[in-house]
Amino acid sequence: MSKVMRIKFTKYGDMIYISHLDVQRLFQRVFRRAGIELTFSQGFNPHPKMSYGNALALGIESFGEYVDIEIEDDISPDELIKRINSELPDGMEFVKCIQLQGGEKSLAANIEYGKYEFIIPNINKNDFEFINGKISEIINMDEILVSKKNKKGKIVELNIRPLIIDLNVIGVDSDNLRIGGMLATGSKQNLNTNVFIPKLLEFLNLKIDHLDVDIKRNDLYFYIEGKFESPM
Repeated sequence: MSKVMRIKFTKYGDMIYISHLDVQRLFQRVFRRAGIELTFSQGFNPHPKMSYGNALALGIESFGEYVDIEIEDDISPDELIKRINSELPDGMEFVKCIQLQGGEKSLAANIEYGKYEFIIPNINKNDFEFINGKISEIINMDEILVSKKNKKGKIVELNIRPLIIDLNVIGVDSDNLRIGGMLATGSKQNLNTNVFIPKLLEFLNLKIDHLDVDIKRNDLYFYIEGKFESPM
């Protein structure tokens, strides 16, 4: 009898440069090498039963990614972690695993927010008070407009302020600014960091390429009855 395991995993180091599709292929190979049989769908084109949270963009570290995987083996969560981690490359690790009992919320449909950390070069040598003041200004805004092409190719203005749940200053030194944020990161609403970071740099008056900002996604969350809840 098959069982569904919900797994929390990390992606860092050189592994931040492999795509979401590559991660799916990697997991299939790793489960095969570890001798754990995946459950496959029926039909003309069978595929392993795996479902993920919001896909992580290239170049972003994460310490809180999630996947549900259906397996045929009668194996404990602890044994699964041990066997898979022995096969995973450096930069990826299974850190937690539970067996789902049925009725749990699905990842893709119910993850709504991501907790991020942005490490920004402090080229202007600003101090904590200055940066904290700027972040407070952003939080107190009703509108933050960005221009974006819609599906018809027309340029439209979008208000991204409702997609920013929280921003805070984690730390400031002569080299870097560390800004924390809770952003919409789901299938219903999603604030792409490639849209958010250029706007953040503009507010902070930092004339640098947004690709020079290091991004960490520390976790993903459901939002249930007014509370942020971990998928596990």
